[in-house]
Amino acid sequence: MASKISSYFFFILLLVSAAAAILVFLPFITPLFLGATAAVVAHPIYRAFSRIIGMRGKRSNIAALLTVVFVLVIILVPLYLVLGNMYAEIQSLYADLTDESNRSQAITTLNHVSQSLSHALFDVFPAYSFEDLNVTTYVKSALEWLFGNLDQIIGGLVKVAGYVFVFLMSLFYFLRDGEYFVRKFIAWSPLLDNQDVFITKTMRRAVFSVFAGTLTVSVIQGALTGIGFYIFGIPAPVIWGSAASIASMIPGLGTSLIIVPGIGYLFVTGQYLYGIGLAIWGIFAVGLVDNFLGPHLVNRGVNAHPFFILISVLGGIATFGPIGFVLGPLIVAFLFALLDIYRATFNTVTETEDQIH
Repeated sequence: MASKISSYFFFILLLVSAAAAILVFLPFITPLFLGATAAVVAHPIYRAFSRIIGMRGKRSNIAALLTVVFVLVIILVPLYLVLGNMYAEIQSLYADLTDESNRSQAITTLNHVSQSLSHALFDVFPAYSFEDLNVTTYVKSALEWLFGNLDQIIGGLVKVAGYVFVFLMSLFYFLRDGEYFVRKFIAWSPLLDNQDVFITKTMRRAVFSVFAGTLTVSVIQGALTGIGFYIFGIPAPVIWGSAASIASMIPGLGTSLIIVPGIGYLFVTGQYLYGIGLAIWGIFAVGLVDNFLGPHLVNRGVNAHPFFILISVLGGIATFGPIGFVLGPLIVAFLFALLDIYRATFNTVTETEDQIH
């Protein structure tokens, strides 16, 4: 009886301590989670630095520090350039739309086309009332909202300085002591050691599937779309390239949601050769990345259908916010790992029952 009371009391203390620890870590769960995820992706870089300078004593600290600096440069420099160019492009577009005396010929042409389209729709569907489809009005309204909130969005980045610090610290320690943490997880887990190893390997593959697969391909396609828009003279190529990065994750449609309207814009403004050139660029430069590089990178990750990866990403973002981009696929990958363990564990029982029946 005394041993049962002692066991119950121990598990109550364990649950209370775990709940208290969750409350302690909860304010920083996002940077901690991102730090662990980034450590998995950057671990090959850490190993490369370790081979160069060694891993004994303080040298492992140097390798982890060099990896953190490398990751920081890879993330912050492109982010700074993209945000800076987007801000400048939004200002330029807003000025073009608000200054009617200096309005570009492209905007004027699009206004005429949209108004002609509204009249044509009224002729085809006379029972419905179509207001003039003025491109300037809608684009101006969107830019006013974006321009009015962009300073607030950029200013909010200053508030996450503490998160960035926690992210960098967690990245450093997960790189340096990641194997130690994995060994502790295996030692504390009530599952069999081989099952724990299988789960950790599956989670690592899931991280690579999101970053090396979905995210990398979307960034490359967005960059190529922006380059194509810049080459063929479409305004705000950085904004449209960023939009193409997001659209590339939509199966079946992808970057065509951005490139096709761009081609239409060139044809409407009378730039037919540029429109044909952008179509060729979209098919061969942007499309080939999705058809050849994408499957190769995704296959290196979790063995799941692209549809499930997409739903896990979108569902994760809808449930957990931006962190759900990574958390959603990891949750699905963890479920698949448990299902594989279940199948491997109970496979002999199922086969025996099938033989009996």
